[in-house]
Amino acid sequence: MKVVFLLCLFLVAYVYVLYPLIVFTLASIVQMRRDFRYVLSRKERRAVLPETTSLPTISVIIAVYNEERIIEDRIANCMSVDYPRDRMEIIIASDGSTDRTNDIVKGHAAEGVRLLAFDERNGKSFALNRAIPQAKGEILLLTDSNTMYEKDAVLKLVRHFRRAEIGGVCGELRVKPFDDATVEESVYWKFENFLKLMESRVDMTLGANGGIYAIRKDAFIPIPDGTIIDDFVIFLNVRRKGFKTLFDPEAIAYERSAPSLVDEYQRKVRIGAGDLQSIRLAGSFLDPRSGAVSFAFWSHKVLRWTTPFFLLGLLLSNIATFSEGIFFAGFLGVQILMYLLFAIGFLYKDSVFFRLPHYFISMNMALAHGFVSYLRGTQKGTWKRTER
Repeated sequence: MKVVFLLCLFLVAYVYVLYPLIVFTLASIVQMRRDFRYVLSRKERRAVLPETTSLPTISVIIAVYNEERIIEDRIANCMSVDYPRDRMEIIIASDGSTDRTNDIVKGHAAEGVRLLAFDERNGKSFALNRAIPQAKGEILLLTDSNTMYEKDAVLKLVRHFRRAEIGGVCGELRVKPFDDATVEESVYWKFENFLKLMESRVDMTLGANGGIYAIRKDAFIPIPDGTIIDDFVIFLNVRRKGFKTLFDPEAIAYERSAPSLVDEYQRKVRIGAGDLQSIRLAGSFLDPRSGAVSFAFWSHKVLRWTTPFFLLGLLLSNIATFSEGIFFAGFLGVQILMYLLFAIGFLYKDSVFFRLPHYFISMNMALAHGFVSYLRGTQKGTWKRTER
């Protein structure tokens, strides 16, 4: 039981403390080398914005389901970006929408907005697999209906494709709290964006933020219908085609967080199911022969996704070993306190002191719930809309 306890403790600490420190150290070394080369050669270190005349054609693709409340604003946001309209098309793939979404999109046909309406609801992966072959752009910008780009976000994504080896670029998604009760989600995304930036510097970029990422059209590999986390699988498949992927924190988009912890829990249950599925779909990258990407996949993804089981093992083994000394007894007290704060967080939602433990534990509970849902076959590729 001591071995189980120490192993689980190490794995939890590795996921949230040691791995971030490792990747930060590696990225810092790489950055120092780049700065040193810059001092010697004075060559530009960052990708500069391209001239308008050299811009590639792009296709913005948005898969939607019953988005009548926001689709008008999303289309307007896409049209407002700093990119020539004659080099950009907007495709709305409507996955069996039953509200006014399709009619609203049709109203923008004269502005070059294309509607691909599917009669039945089959899921986002189904819609993307059928929309992408019809796209005319050299570069595909895949995004969500509730995401809003900054004006220069598209230019900053596209500038990297002048390098032939780059096949995918992920931008930074900033989550605006729906209200003060969901500020923890914003903190979580800041942590994720930090890891993405560090991983990108050492060529270990994995999945994309589904709201803002771009890939070369010829780097797209159709994904199985029913894929739950499409952005992760699509972006990782770009590497399967032999391209590199990177993260650009200057290409910024915004989303609202879910309006409540209950809504966020349901969203993470779906993500948990998709995590387990993606291990099967992208399992070849677990092979150490995949290099740095394999290290990141194990450390940032697989071990993070299985942390709920490490936490359970940590608690049970600590209960069995609490009489083995002051360290074990004290750590059990810390765990009991954390779970008490989690329970109190249901009642005192206005206190960050209670909400942070509540958020961390409920997030891991949702991941475990999602694993069970996937194994039972109850989690499908279609998604339940969350009001934003």
